[in-house]
Amino acid sequence: MMTSLHMFLLLAALACSASFQVSGFVPHQKDVLIRHVPCHHLTFRPINQRRESLHAKQEKFNEVSQANGRRSVSTETLMSAQRVMGVLSAAAWILISVTALSYHPDPKFADCTLRHNVLTMSQAFAFQLPVGYATISALSSPDSAHITSTIRRRLNLAVAVASMWLASSTAFASKFAFGYDLYTWKLKAFASGIHATNGLLALFAWRSSIGTNKMTIRSCASRVIRGTIGSLWSIGPSKPCSDPDSPQLISNNNASIWGLCTAGLLWFTILPIVSPYPLATVPTILGKRLSRPASAFTFLSAVCAFCLKESAESGAEGDENQISRLRKGLMIGSTLHLLLLMLKLIGVDGGGLLLPGRGLWEVYPAMLAVPFATASSIIVHALVCFAAL
Repeated sequence: MMTSLHMFLLLAALACSASFQVSGFVPHQKDVLIRHVPCHHLTFRPINQRRESLHAKQEKFNEVSQANGRRSVSTETLMSAQRVMGVLSAAAWILISVTALSYHPDPKFADCTLRHNVLTMSQAFAFQLPVGYATISALSSPDSAHITSTIRRRLNLAVAVASMWLASSTAFASKFAFGYDLYTWKLKAFASGIHATNGLLALFAWRSSIGTNKMTIRSCASRVIRGTIGSLWSIGPSKPCSDPDSPQLISNNNASIWGLCTAGLLWFTILPIVSPYPLATVPTILGKRLSRPASAFTFLSAVCAFCLKESAESGAEGDENQISRLRKGLMIGSTLHLLLLMLKLIGVDGGGLLLPGRGLWEVYPAMLAVPFATASSIIVHALVCFAAL
């Protein structure tokens, strides 16, 4: 029994050995299934590399998240600061306007009534405040991320230029008001400081919106010059059309009209600065005291109109909430400005074209001395109202 069992096991072992030799799996040869490798040579390089790659990606993601968080906080802080400075700038302009227009320093107009002074001060608020509010609101509201970076940078530069102009016209009042210097040094320090701070803040916001830390003063100046020249050449519509029923004009929306508004407002920005009295009082009709300082708001409105023109050409004019704010600000400001002009022409200030009296000719001689410029300014503001509808 034991001998037979031993013989069976021996035959089975020989058979298995023969089968391994036929298949090629012979021990102690090179073509073995698993080579003999010392344990200290065994590594897990693919797993380690995968873990290192995942760890690096996680660290990069954390860095980007932290940077976005810092940028978000910085953007929110900047928007809040612009909102506060916008309110302070409006308050400074109101103080300056009330101080300069509450009485007339010229003895010829010493008998002007309170009604005349109120109408004149209202003229300093009617167009300027809505345009300023619309611009600051578009830049500082929580949903202002809808504005494209180009429009944001353009508006910030416009606010910077307008604020610096207002600061200069307050600090050196006699140079901007035909010799009149009606402000105390405290009012000058307050108003010019507020406007200058607002301008510097707008410059910082423009610089931050570029997204690079390697720009020098020279490169920034070059960028502004190239952008200004390009914008001047782009005032006209990119696809002009004379057929009002053409699909091309319909798809272009109000780009042609906004371009014409931009040109008109830009012209009336420059006109008071380079022209003598009485032409310098158009279009704001604020006399010698505030016509030139108020050019800052006319310039701001010209930039807003150009932004609306660019938005109309891109087809996104009705989709952007902030663009809508700019349009409404221009429409409200131009409407109020025209309403006050019509009241003066009708004769609510002591007589005019419809009401009896000589008030129009006695207290508004500068406006009537340049009828062509006055009529042109009325047309431009009416065109703004039409385009904003």
